[in-house]
Amino acid sequence: MTLPIDPARRSPKGDHNRRIALGLELEQFAVEAGVELEALRQYELTSPDQDFDLAVADRVGRALERLEAHPPPSQRVVT
Repeated sequence: MTLPIDPARRSPKGDHNRRIALGLELEQFAVEAGVELEALRQYELTSPDQDFDLAVADRVGRALERLEAHPPPSQRVVT
């Protein structure tokens, strides 16, 4: 079991890439994470020098951990 990352230390661009690797569209992932679509969009577009919503970051992180532990059929692995 991994320890959850402090939401303030999350990387929005990294989380975006993890979502893409799962094969999930923005709308699908917003539902999975339990966040509003626009809040997720803003979070993923956050630059490294900008602040972001910690509640959104926490939900995104938890959803990524859950989905990566049990990948959806949309995930594609390239070997």
